[in-house]
Amino acid sequence: MNEIFGVSMTAIMMALLVLLSLCLLSVAWVAWRRPVLFKLGMRNIPRRRAQSILIVVGLMLSTLIISAALGVGDTLDHSASADTYRQLGHIDELVVRSADVEAESSNALSETIDAEALALVEATLAGDPNVDGIMPFLDTRVPVINEAAGQVEPSVVLTGVDPSRLDGFGGLAATDGGTIDLMTLAADGVVISEEAADKLSATVGGTLTIYHDNTPVTLTVAGITENSMLAGQRGEDLSGSPVKASLVMPLDRVQALTGQSETLTGIVISNAGGVRDSDGPTEAVVAKLADALAGKQLGVEATKHDFVEDSEAIAATFTGLFLVLGLFSVAAGVLLIVLIFTMLAAERRSEMGMARAVGAHRRQLIQQFVAEGSGYAVLSGFIGAALGVLAAFGLGAGLNALLGEFFSIEPYVTLRSLVIAYCLGVVITFFAVVGSSWKISRLNVVAAVRDIPDVTSPKRKKSGLGWGIVLLLAGALLTTQGLSTDTAFPFYAGMSLLPFGVARLLRFFGAPSRPVFTVVGLYTLVLWLLPPDVSDNIFGELDGDIEMFFLSGIFMVIGATIVIVQNTDLLLAGVSRLGGVFRSKLPAIRTAVAYPGAARGRTGLTIAMFSLIVFSLVMTATMNQNFVNLFLGDDANAGWDVRADAMNANPIEDFEGALQADGVVTDQFTAVGAVTKPNLSATEVRPAGTTEWKQTAVNGMDDAFIAESELSFQARADGYATDEAIVQALREDPTLAIVDANALGADGFGGSDDPFELTGVESDAETFAPFPAELAKPDGGTTTVTIIGVIDSKIGSLFGLYTSQETVAATYPDLAITSYHIALRDPAQADTVAKDVEAALKESGVQGISIRDELKDQQQQATGFLYLIQGFMGLGLFVGVAAVGVIAFRSVVERRQQIGVLRALGFQRGMVSLSFLIETAFIVGLGTLAGTILGVILARNLFTSDDAASSAGFTVPWPIIATILVATIAAALLMTWLPSRQAARIAPAEALRYE
Repeated sequence: MNEIFGVSMTAIMMALLVLLSLCLLSVAWVAWRRPVLFKLGMRNIPRRRAQSILIVVGLMLSTLIISAALGVGDTLDHSASADTYRQLGHIDELVVRSADVEAESSNALSETIDAEALALVEATLAGDPNVDGIMPFLDTRVPVINEAAGQVEPSVVLTGVDPSRLDGFGGLAATDGGTIDLMTLAADGVVISEEAADKLSATVGGTLTIYHDNTPVTLTVAGITENSMLAGQRGEDLSGSPVKASLVMPLDRVQALTGQSETLTGIVISNAGGVRDSDGPTEAVVAKLADALAGKQLGVEATKHDFVEDSEAIAATFTGLFLVLGLFSVAAGVLLIVLIFTMLAAERRSEMGMARAVGAHRRQLIQQFVAEGSGYAVLSGFIGAALGVLAAFGLGAGLNALLGEFFSIEPYVTLRSLVIAYCLGVVITFFAVVGSSWKISRLNVVAAVRDIPDVTSPKRKKSGLGWGIVLLLAGALLTTQGLSTDTAFPFYAGMSLLPFGVARLLRFFGAPSRPVFTVVGLYTLVLWLLPPDVSDNIFGELDGDIEMFFLSGIFMVIGATIVIVQNTDLLLAGVSRLGGVFRSKLPAIRTAVAYPGAARGRTGLTIAMFSLIVFSLVMTATMNQNFVNLFLGDDANAGWDVRADAMNANPIEDFEGALQADGVVTDQFTAVGAVTKPNLSATEVRPAGTTEWKQTAVNGMDDAFIAESELSFQARADGYATDEAIVQALREDPTLAIVDANALGADGFGGSDDPFELTGVESDAETFAPFPAELAKPDGGTTTVTIIGVIDSKIGSLFGLYTSQETVAATYPDLAITSYHIALRDPAQADTVAKDVEAALKESGVQGISIRDELKDQQQQATGFLYLIQGFMGLGLFVGVAAVGVIAFRSVVERRQQIGVLRALGFQRGMVSLSFLIETAFIVGLGTLAGTILGVILARNLFTSDDAASSAGFTVPWPIIATILVATIAAALLMTWLPSRQAARIAPAEALRYE
């Protein structure tokens, strides 16, 4: 992985190395010039080993999360690029059918070109030293049956290549390490891919039967080759799975078999160089071909270059996603660092006061704490980076389970990523330590020596005025920038900072703290919890991406924490009154709730930490559950239960008749409709009047499909007031069309890099002017259709542009596939019927699919990925658990004398333990409750902001949320239980003597 967020990884590494060097040099300077202070700081690390281990665990998690995120990026980048090189071998460019010279091969590999194109390509590249080889090929899809093993594959790529040109592409690699010679292949011989051999249980010497034009052809397996594009591995099938099962024969035999002697699917080109070092000439070769192919309905694609570039983009996208989501845990880790050093300061307050009393300066206290913190940071950074590698390997295993059918995931982490993770983790920790040390070094010397609370002065501090002005200026600047650029991130960041500036100014002029900051907290919550449509009406539509999720979480948690902390006494009073029910435990309850109120800063940090973690988990879980409900709802299959995909290499004249002839009972069918497609993937379409071709699937509907489909539309063209009006118009006028919701600019993974969209139509539009679009004809002409409806996004089984079969047949003479849709009286029988249909029509290569099961499989991939994300963010819980452990252990040390007093007054051991447990439950409970409420509300706002989503209803996954909450609070209480038992065993006399 070479880039992240558009910035070079090498540049990031160099910058972080410089920062790390500066941090370590500053510590080295302290060790050299202030050795006593350095030793005082470092000696504290081994003094209490259990607590030091907890501190290291807490600090290392930030590094672990960064390391894991970068490791995932390296893994995906390495795996995708390795799979690309393995699949393409020496193939660098590809010439295929295209209305534009810049082709997309995945969308054209089921179309054909004239064999004369080979002569044109050869003439263009003749004598070019950048080119090692040129080879034509022809594909067709056929069913393959292994009678001996009883195995059937309904759709396998049969590809024909020119044996005399294979040497320029490294030959056809056999699975045993040798090379297969197609020149010596027998007349009935065929080479099969490793995937085909596995699926068909085929071996060398065995026979296979293929069907083309409904005629059986028996072939003998002459060899097994590795899966590769040269061997027929192609793009995705209709279900979205890659096609790896393939057969290879000499080109002339495939042309004779299919009756296409003057036809090719495409022409592949090999550049000079090896498999991985042939990218240099790509630009020159593509440019030369583009000039020659212009206007000839041919296009060229830099296949290897584009695939490698896409794999890097995918890796960067996933890495950015993991990093942004991991920022919640990193932020919690920063809060933990601040909390740790705040508690260290409280514990050593008398010691710090004595140091100041004998002449130590504030900067020397800071240097001492920085020395100690650096010791923790350096150690935790090493451990965190190493454990991050293990986490990356675990995430890689999870991704392999999700994406393994597309490409094999091989865990891989570069040294550069480890260096970046280590440097970033240590630098973050160092700056957090410096900030904390600067704050805790400010103390009243007399009060610190006597270990009594600092006396607060009502004197107004100029720093409050200064910070208020700075926050106001920063907020105004960011808000103005956001409005001027229509960017959400700076606008909402500025709008969130402004009230804090106002609050600081009001406090400077004597306004009371509680009402001022309570209003600020409530304002922040309202700002970020406004439904998107309301905020758009108020502030206008602003562009934002996933970074808004992190920003919203941070400010909402800050707002909620401020409201809670400013009103802690009210909450504590309520808990105290509730404790009155349990009079025997009332002293422990009152003691437990008194301390959080006395240490508001510490309480607020802990609440914020748990709120951040729980917010991110609850938000993701809730969105995940609602999207599952949306895309697997009753409307998702448009009223159809089974889809039977039939490749047109073996046409079926009468679908129901063919089934009945084989004994399939069709009385259980309530409707049968057909959809034809000119291409297995996308086809070139563009808005009428424009010149740039876009990509979308084109589908031709017969009258039965239009009439029997349960169609609903989230946007309708002017003049069509109801869904029924659109359906009736489609039946009457073959030039009309409808499109899926992606044409409104919906984002998503996968699909074309340049999708077709309804330009000028807003994504939330409910009506629009009838939209003319042009379909590209193979001969260079166009067909115009008028789009009158946008299919509701709840219908997850329909993708692309749909128009009449009449229009599709007139535009595309050679259709690739016909999909028969079946509605059943008993939808529960869909899987059984799909298997019966496939078995009955196996010789025609029909694939029977339960639409509901297909939707579930597709959704399982998406939900599986989200579960993986939740697991990654769940690492943040370890931050919270470590924080509770650190707090509890430090509290025992800090309150040793208080515990002794309580025990001397008659507190039993159980009462002391209970007091600690109640205190933890109160603080952690507030944090988890705030995070849960914020996560659910934000998820609801985002989900119901889309009209289609809101119509599906919003549900809260209480079982998942309850599991998160119970696990969080239980882990926190467990971490508190051990130090609480330690506190309970403190002898009163010993504690009262403690210094």
